[in-house]
Amino acid sequence: GPVTAWLWVIEAHKQLGRELPVNIRCLFEGMEEAGSKGLPALCEKLATPGGFLDPKAIDYICISDNYWTGKTKPCLTHGLRGNVYFHMEIICSEKDMHSGVIGGGVHEGLTDLVQLMSKLVDSQGKILVPGIMDEVAAVTDKEMESYKQVDFDVEEFKQDA
Repeated sequence: GPVTAWLWVIEAHKQLGRELPVNIRCLFEGMEEAGSKGLPALCEKLATPGGFLDPKAIDYICISDNYWTGKTKPCLTHGLRGNVYFHMEIICSEKDMHSGVIGGGVHEGLTDLVQLMSKLVDSQGKILVPGIMDEVAAVTDKEMESYKQVDFDVEEFKQDA
């Protein structure tokens, strides 16, 4: 996939006897689905003067956790959405209430949870949390123009998913 493409570029240059036109430092981390818990500490440790990720030695960072947006062109990431985590606990009783015995006779916390969750996102996927978009920058005209070159078909994407 995208990560091995970087290795192929390095290998191709080596096989052709060509010097790479840039200094490459690779940091492969595959825990993004679990929150990349150790990554910030690792980067801080390595980003010291003379260290592997010395900021003075790095001009660019490329994130390869992406895929092809269409069938013919690879994807180049130029922005990320980030992660947000929440913890919610609904308590309705101090006792364990088996739904087959008590269900319907006593108000259950799951009903409250479903009601709360239904207020977060509408049926079209629009986030309904007040203020959540207040600090999100608007898409610029330049960015909108750059999207025209992207080989992506929404309907094909939906069918493939």
